[in-house]
Amino acid sequence: MTMAFEEEKKTMPPMAGMRREPSPWNGGTFAEFAPQAFMAGQQRPLALYVHVPFCHHHCTFCPFYINQTKKDFSAKYTALLLKEIADTAEVLKDVAHKRKVDVIYFGGGTPTDLEKDDMASVIRSLFDHFDISPDAEVTVEGRNTGFTAEKGQAWVTAGANRFSIGLQAANTQLRKKLGRLASREEAGATLNELADTGASVVIDLLYGLPGQTEEILIEDVRYISEQTRIAGLDLYELRMFPGSPLEKAIERGKMPAIPEFPEKARLFGAAYKNLIAGGFDHFSPRHWRRTPNERSLYNRLAGEQTDMIPFGSAAGGRLGTIGLSTARDIKSYTEMVERGEKPLGRITEAPLAVEKTGFDKELDMAFETIRVPAIDKWPDSLRESGSLLLAQWKKAGLLEGDVDGPGMGFTCAGFYWSSRMKKLLLEFAAEPVPA
Repeated sequence: MTMAFEEEKKTMPPMAGMRREPSPWNGGTFAEFAPQAFMAGQQRPLALYVHVPFCHHHCTFCPFYINQTKKDFSAKYTALLLKEIADTAEVLKDVAHKRKVDVIYFGGGTPTDLEKDDMASVIRSLFDHFDISPDAEVTVEGRNTGFTAEKGQAWVTAGANRFSIGLQAANTQLRKKLGRLASREEAGATLNELADTGASVVIDLLYGLPGQTEEILIEDVRYISEQTRIAGLDLYELRMFPGSPLEKAIERGKMPAIPEFPEKARLFGAAYKNLIAGGFDHFSPRHWRRTPNERSLYNRLAGEQTDMIPFGSAAGGRLGTIGLSTARDIKSYTEMVERGEKPLGRITEAPLAVEKTGFDKELDMAFETIRVPAIDKWPDSLRESGSLLLAQWKKAGLLEGDVDGPGMGFTCAGFYWSSRMKKLLLEFAAEPVPA
């Protein structure tokens, strides 16, 4: 598990430096370009993203905190969202019905901090103003604390069909260190109550947390598998952002250090094996599920060139080659919405990536299903040497199945190293073939 390749150092840059600065857009206002840009993307999936940038408190590991939830925020923010949705639909009134919406996602922040009737009214407004596909995935993201069964049922009635809960860990002591307020049992009870609404309930689970041992993680997976009725989960490695409360707590000695690489690999292996034993199917690179109805559609489409109309403060999206970012400052956002403007803080050029072809495309398609491309999908000039490479990786315990079969699958160790393996395969395919 830890010996297949050398450790690849993974560090997270400050938020401001995470992406290359895009070029500004000089093609007019949203009202001027949006209808044409909306229609230009008819072959692409369409998503609506609603951001709720409010949190009860700042969790130690999170880099996305912006505003603290205040007592009267829900009604005021909901009124702004409803106006923005109606105004956006007015701009698109001649074309909105010509494309179906595949995904609606409420992200944050903590969308579940909205009051029951407020969130329900926003969901209904999106259905009223846009043509939502009958099988659209409609997700509300949030946390256990404050997310009542009454809220969940009201939001399902309004049109939501999926709840994504940032559990991070089940162990009560570990959760408290992360800034999570609910105990394991309280969190588990909430997950089951939400599952009773008929929605697909999914969670985030982290490995590599300070103080997390294999025993703690295995017990977390056991509890989640046996005591909750969640439909799926996303398994992530903890990445520590510079300047985060977590980094500061570790520096002050208030929390133990993040596990080193060998221990992280062992933690991943423990989670992987016990999720399979617990009845979860490794459905896509980060996602696990135990019901075929759980599609993780937003996560899959967000990584593609999906048209995504943003709503709310600090939301991001795009229409074709135009990047859209709404005002991050809540005061600026409020003023723009009240003036009847689409509250965009930035409009940028966002060129569509050149569609991949050939072996590059085969790699992407295969890795999305946790496999390597079948050898008959490789370029003719690489099949002999490619077969030898795959056989070597199988011998090393990274792949399973027949080299000449329909595509070898990753083992636990292989998936842990899959990003490195994909990079090596791309380099391998790019090397000139000796004459």
